[in-house]
Amino acid sequence: MILGALDQLPTHGTLLVGEASTMNEFLDRCAAQVDNYTANEAAKAFALTFDGMFERQLSRWASGHGVTAKGWEKLLKGCAQIASLDLAAMAIDDDLNELHLVANVVRHGDGRSCDELKAHAPRLWDNPSLDYYDLAPGPVPVSDELRIRLDDLRRYARAVTRFWGHVDPLPNAVLDPPY
Repeated sequence: MILGALDQLPTHGTLLVGEASTMNEFLDRCAAQVDNYTANEAAKAFALTFDGMFERQLSRWASGHGVTAKGWEKLLKGCAQIASLDLAAMAIDDDLNELHLVANVVRHGDGRSCDELKAHAPRLWDNPSLDYYDLAPGPVPVSDELRIRLDDLRRYARAVTRFWGHVDPLPNAVLDPPY
């Protein structure tokens, strides 16, 4: 559903800057900029929603298993311990933690989570194709330059699916979903 929704948003490659030769060319450039900005904001909103859903489910599952941990890291570690999961060996700990940091940055803007995320995942601020410019006037907060791409959302979804698949006691659980 997420990928389908994002596929409906038009996006454009490298944005052209500089003087336009016609008013239509100028308006097309403006439209491309708004399209790319909107697609990035939608991806951020999906990451925020996805994290909120995972954290709420994790918290509910934890309380059902007697985990009373407060805070994201303790909650995740406590649940992994109950399920006998080695998140690092499964290679999902970084993706789950990154998703949570992304959600905090989207929710709160600049601050501790933004600094931590930028140090951990500087690629999320990389814009080599120059397909995105912040549209708001004035100085741009670091958090507003965060770029969430489809591959990032796929990684996050895969990590969450793998987590719950390995926790699921029923046969035929999804342990290794496709990327």
